[in-house]
Amino acid sequence: MSESQNDTQTETKTPLFENTLTLSDHIDYFQNGEDFFVYHNLYGYILKMSEDLVDFLEFFHETPHTADEVEAQFGEVFGRETIEEFLSIFRTLACLIPNDEFETNKTLAMYPTTARWITVDQTNPTAVVIYVFDVQSRDRVARIELNAWESELWSYINGTMATEDIAAALAEKYGQPLEDVKARVAASLALWTHCDVQAVKLSAEPCGNFRGRRFGVPPYLISTMPYEKITKHVRTICDENGNITKTWEPAPRPLPEKLTYISVSADELENDRKHSRLSALFAAPHAALRNKSYGNVVFDVMKKHAAFSGDTCNILEVGASEAFTVRELLNAAAKNLPDTQIHYTMFVADESIADNLKNAVADLKNVVVLSGDIEKIDALLDGQTFDIIYSDEFMANLPSVNVRKMAVGGSDDEEEDEDDDDQPDISERELKPAHTDASKLTFIGEQDAVPLILKYKLNLADAPEDFLLNSGSIRLIGRLAKLSKYTTQMFLIEFGEDIKYPVQTFEDGCVAFAQHFGVLKQAARTLGFNAQSTYWMEDINIDRELKMFATTRSQFKAMRSLLAENGVSLQHKPYTKDEFEALLAQASRKSVVEVNFEPAEDRVSGLVPHAYKLLHIFRELEF
Repeated sequence: MSESQNDTQTETKTPLFENTLTLSDHIDYFQNGEDFFVYHNLYGYILKMSEDLVDFLEFFHETPHTADEVEAQFGEVFGRETIEEFLSIFRTLACLIPNDEFETNKTLAMYPTTARWITVDQTNPTAVVIYVFDVQSRDRVARIELNAWESELWSYINGTMATEDIAAALAEKYGQPLEDVKARVAASLALWTHCDVQAVKLSAEPCGNFRGRRFGVPPYLISTMPYEKITKHVRTICDENGNITKTWEPAPRPLPEKLTYISVSADELENDRKHSRLSALFAAPHAALRNKSYGNVVFDVMKKHAAFSGDTCNILEVGASEAFTVRELLNAAAKNLPDTQIHYTMFVADESIADNLKNAVADLKNVVVLSGDIEKIDALLDGQTFDIIYSDEFMANLPSVNVRKMAVGGSDDEEEDEDDDDQPDISERELKPAHTDASKLTFIGEQDAVPLILKYKLNLADAPEDFLLNSGSIRLIGRLAKLSKYTTQMFLIEFGEDIKYPVQTFEDGCVAFAQHFGVLKQAARTLGFNAQSTYWMEDINIDRELKMFATTRSQFKAMRSLLAENGVSLQHKPYTKDEFEALLAQASRKSVVEVNFEPAEDRVSGLVPHAYKLLHIFRELEF
């Protein structure tokens, strides 16, 4: 062999894959803000990814492609090593498949298990009923009644038997051909794993192998997909002017044999939203708050910090949505501070909420309700100052904006990277450690992000390359500072972390943003305040170990339908374990999956108390 022939053989690369790959017909896309997800409807897998990977997957839609074609299309964009990584993940999760039999064979080898936060009535083992809140329409609950054979199959779904072994057991029991039973089992599982139901997940190994995990299995076997389905948007083709040239419609899919829908009224949905706060759940005295109401414990926190002083105390509540807290707070103040006259102003952004509040507090003295643009609150309340400024679960509704962190002057290794076509582009790359020096950073961002960073002298050196900034909350703190005097204390409560950058959440059709309390404290200190963050559940002295009914907002709606069908009303209240078990007994429901009871610090109804913090903003008094 000549030297040139040897060099040619050495340079020959192993193909990325043999033959061709095509996109599974069983995936759907979902979006939450800037995040994209792919959901595999046969297995219940959920994979979070960037938008460019949607394009990567869609390259394989309807048209099988060879390895050479993939490299020609994406080689310059991602580089070979990155493409290999993508292919490894998408092939393992069966998003990209080599042939039509691959997914069926994979299903038979996997271990079905029930998902978390599902609502299934197994009281009659021969007529199991699944209740699912429709997260796409958001106005109905699907009721799926299983027949006797499906109910028998359901009894095997516990994460210990492979699909093919379950099929073998059923075939033997009913004296039916094994191949027919395999097909029927696979088809039934596909109905229950689909994103419209999400009652079952398929595991690659027995769930007993995951002992030691908090919920017994990895997150991908219990996570559900609550976001907007965008598959149709992805596959609808538009011209360069944005005009639709081809609309994609999903192929009809089999539906459960006994499927009906239970409507959820607009009033019920609005009531659900109103009770999605700790303040509403604990409006009445409760054992979890040591037999106090929420308004009472809020008063206790303010009093502990000596926020009440003098004969008169002016309180401003920003973003109120109900009157429970103010009523109970004023009752506590009347008992504990009889010589202090309190003037209470409630400021809301929504005029209809303001009208409802005015009716709710009409009997309370010295309580005023105002509405207006939250961005103009300081101007609308011009000339007024307050002793206490209070806001509870409001800041999450304010806007947060996208920001990109960059190094001044570019990368330290820019020259070395210049000719390296195999490196991922800048959107895939993390900043080098040297760029975590705040003095070497610059930013680009949406709206007023950069002016806010400069104005409040925010040190964001620990931020990822792309992150969210709680711009609305920062502006609010600046405006509230104009309504304060030297002795004013602010109590701002919201969910978030001290060092974690914001994430977007989506509940009951509404977008909310977690707060970065570390950044908010920086903003407050720039304004001349002291700022501390504490766990709110510790401030209000929650009985951390008390066992409570734990659910999600979607499961709550499904559970409400199940109980209502059996003559029992599920209220918006924090049920203890004993109280909820009594509710099930009243409904004569002996076996309901999944009923969860967790310590109050972990979850109360659909809320997670340990996720909330108090941002206490104040100035040190000199004596």
